[in-house]
Amino acid sequence: MNRRVEDVADIVQLTFDRVFDVQGRMFSFESGGRKEYGVSFSDGTVPRDGARYAVALVEESNWQKVIGWRDLSTPNVVLAETAWDVAHEQAWSLYWFGPFFIFGALLFLGIWAALAVLVLFLWGAVYFVRQARERNRLVDQALRDVPPAAPPGSGGDPPMSVRTVITGILSLYFRF
Repeated sequence: MNRRVEDVADIVQLTFDRVFDVQGRMFSFESGGRKEYGVSFSDGTVPRDGARYAVALVEESNWQKVIGWRDLSTPNVVLAETAWDVAHEQAWSLYWFGPFFIFGALLFLGIWAALAVLVLFLWGAVYFVRQARERNRLVDQALRDVPPAAPPGSGGDPPMSVRTVITGILSLYFRF
């Protein structure tokens, strides 16, 4: 299950030249002469004018499917949906729909079919949680790898943080 960030997200770096039409969690913005309307970050973040961000999109240029972002003036990455959120959704689906399928299989096909349906539900839940965890790990690392916004007139590469060095070394030996 070796995936690359290019397989799960498109990372875009941009400066929010102008943020307008802010309504609750939704906002519109202009960047580099291009306007996007009805954008929402899941935690309600609304960027300020002139802020530089790195944003992970599910599909190229589809601002309705933002899966993560980072204000380049900070090292913090925000993900739209955590693996715990996916686990909660899967548990809720199993709670609401599982009994119908399991008891239906038990009633019409027998105990082995009911057990097979239960195993299939549980396998699906675990699969989706693992996929979300892997996607989030890749997106988080890709957004952290984007260099911070440099102040005007400064040159050179920014120094690596201690966390990035330690995470890089540990990733050689452990899979997170």
